[in-house]
Amino acid sequence: MGGASKSFVKAALLAKWNPNCSFHNIFVRLRASVKIVASPTIPARIVPRLFRRVWVFIPLLAVAFISSNTARRIQRVRYVSGLAGWSLAGPAGAAISSAESAGQLPTMIISGDGNDSYEWIDQTKQMFARGELRVRRVDYENAPFGHDVNSASPYRWWLGLVAWISHRVSGQAFDPSVERASLFADPLLNLLLLVSTTLFVSWQFGALPTAVFSIALATLYPLSVGFLPGAPNDQGLKVAFGVWSVLPILAGINAGRRQRYWFFSGGVVGGLGLWIGVASEVPVLVGIGLGALIAAFLARQRSTGTPAGPLNTLAWRTWAIGGAAASLSAYMIEFFPSHMGTWELRVIHPIYGLSWLGLGEALTLATARIQRTESGWRIRETAIAALAAVAVSGLPIAMRCTHNEGFLAVELSMLRLTRLPNGVAAQNLLAWIIRDGLSTVVWATVLPVLLIGPAIWLIVRHKINLGDRISVAIAIGPVLVALGFATRQLSWWNGFDAALLALAVAVSVALRGPASSRLSRIAWLCLVLLVLIPGATQAVPYVKADEKNALEGPEVLGLIERDLGRWLAIHASSGGGVILAPADTTIALYYYGGLRGLGTLDWENRDGLQGAVRIASATTPEEALDLIDRRGVTLIVIPSWDSQLDTFARLGLGQLKGSFAYRLHSWALPTWLRPVPYPLPIIGGFEGQSIVVLERIDGQDEVTLMSRMAEYFVETDNLDLAASAGQELRRFPADLGALVARARVHIARGESDAFAHTIDSLLSLLSDDRERTLAWDRRVSLAVVLAQGKHIDRARAVLQRCLAEVDDAKLRSLTTGSLYHLQVLANILGMEITDPRLHQLALDLLPSNLRSRFDR
Repeated sequence: MGGASKSFVKAALLAKWNPNCSFHNIFVRLRASVKIVASPTIPARIVPRLFRRVWVFIPLLAVAFISSNTARRIQRVRYVSGLAGWSLAGPAGAAISSAESAGQLPTMIISGDGNDSYEWIDQTKQMFARGELRVRRVDYENAPFGHDVNSASPYRWWLGLVAWISHRVSGQAFDPSVERASLFADPLLNLLLLVSTTLFVSWQFGALPTAVFSIALATLYPLSVGFLPGAPNDQGLKVAFGVWSVLPILAGINAGRRQRYWFFSGGVVGGLGLWIGVASEVPVLVGIGLGALIAAFLARQRSTGTPAGPLNTLAWRTWAIGGAAASLSAYMIEFFPSHMGTWELRVIHPIYGLSWLGLGEALTLATARIQRTESGWRIRETAIAALAAVAVSGLPIAMRCTHNEGFLAVELSMLRLTRLPNGVAAQNLLAWIIRDGLSTVVWATVLPVLLIGPAIWLIVRHKINLGDRISVAIAIGPVLVALGFATRQLSWWNGFDAALLALAVAVSVALRGPASSRLSRIAWLCLVLLVLIPGATQAVPYVKADEKNALEGPEVLGLIERDLGRWLAIHASSGGGVILAPADTTIALYYYGGLRGLGTLDWENRDGLQGAVRIASATTPEEALDLIDRRGVTLIVIPSWDSQLDTFARLGLGQLKGSFAYRLHSWALPTWLRPVPYPLPIIGGFEGQSIVVLERIDGQDEVTLMSRMAEYFVETDNLDLAASAGQELRRFPADLGALVARARVHIARGESDAFAHTIDSLLSLLSDDRERTLAWDRRVSLAVVLAQGKHIDRARAVLQRCLAEVDDAKLRSLTTGSLYHLQVLANILGMEITDPRLHQLALDLLPSNLRSRFDR
């Protein structure tokens, strides 16, 4: 039997078992079969098989594309994190290795905008360390009091799960396991989203929607770079729940009796999405409501244009019940029993579930009302409408009464388009375009808006199946709402892309129907590829993993903060220190050095921010000292590239001049502060930058402060300020410490005659009684100056007494230059620190380049 005859028999059998199959359809199938068989090169059965296999390969290509980009980024993070520091001898030193083995000093450089990532890693470590399932309080910010934590737990659980698996596989402790897990947590979440959603879309909607969805998820920008390795953040989880909030509803529109099941599932996912982040999920829910109203108007007529009876109302009440139940359950899981009763609306709260119930009832009434032609309200409908309005208005009323912006609150992270190093940040879309013009990044971001056009065309085209038009209408609602938010906050382009994924599925399903031609499907695919190609190019990492000289600004800052955190951790007093620093530096120094801080820009740390503002804006040193001692501040850190302490001063005082921060910039230091030189090397792109470290101490008079400042300027190679400090010290001609500092200034400036004169004055005053009045670090400087002045015997006597009194605290109190000169002088004079542990500590506290000179 020939191929055409077999097709005819198959069509006849189908007609026997399918009463809706007409002879016209049999004829159409027969004609198509004859055409295929007549083809001289392609057998009839191979064509559909090849077609299906092509669509299968597209999700696999998406997986390969994502995996390739992720592997390159992981390699880059590992390369940058593997670069050595400079201020300490390195991991071989006992002072460092013990802290690293305890998991206190991480090594990984957080890629991109890492402030939130530091928080997630630190809190996950705390979750393991304290054995707590929910992190409700931290003490590393707003020191020494700490603050409450309200952020949702699921992302910490996900990061903790990956860390636990890493711990079981590698046998490492939990802290390094969490750091390692941060490399893989978000990429694994991305692949999990791709695989699970692709399988679901294939199951429910077919090959074409699956292919479009997988391509879009892999290439939509900035969504495609929202799952960065080494920068853990809950943004990817928010995207996943945003997509899954819409897909079950689309699956339920044409599901018949199972519609309520799908709508309830969509509500449950949306309720969990509220748990992850109300700011990202509420606009999605509002958009679904908008889409529901558009769909109700479409349902008044059939696709042929003839009047239709009322369409069965979609299960919006069931959707709302599922969402309210899930959100209330999430609230109980997160806050029961000890943290309930607050009215913090930036996180999950029962008021959201109540308003959702009102929204569900309002949509049920509105859609039914739109589809009916008669006018007038029944008493029952009026009462339900009033109750629904009260429930929906509960949320805005609560926001107004509690002065809490809730899901509308704006944070600085919302001004960033991506978390990539040197990523775009702007006040809004218009400000970004005005500043950068129509750059490739702008085109990659906004071009996907064109995909809304085919969706609108399908909605207004009456020939399309009504169920498909309703699906497109519901899916377009979240896209329109997200687009409105994205024009105001750049971070919302991720939410727009997430909503666009669901819309792309709905459009692809509608174009797959019999009313759409092959040409329209081809045009749709071409448009999808056209708008996604710029995003695909932006998703590919362009910096090679081993390009050491191509370090980007955030990577250099990460290396500096890691080195500074380790250096401060080693030099800080036992029990760690409390720092006053800009917000970004504060978070990084706790992560890398375990140093608690005050002011960060986390909305939960309002008290810590106010404390930092009060100190920076203090008008007298006495006021600043009182505030600093109340907080237990031991270190003040001021990076030259971050002027946030000045901003704190302006917030508190209204101006910088006259504030405590202004005094620090002017080097008008009080006697309870000591400048500590941090050895920041010259780094490409950071020439001329510096970090000022000031330590809170007791027992220092004015002349000792000025002497230490003069030596600080010498060690930081600021010779003009050193000369000015030396001139000021001339007011104390009979002070031994002042003469030592002046001598060091003369040496640094090459003033040999002045140095000789100062040495003569110093020797005339030198005696055992006067020497003992000097602080230990000043006596070390005295020994070094005497040796440089060729008075070896005197230098030996002073150095011998210094070495006899040495201990951990004294070694840590020395500047890097003084510590190096101490050991050089000891070697020259044939002396050494007798205690092996202290001897090793003295070496470990030196930078690697200086330490190597003693290993020869």
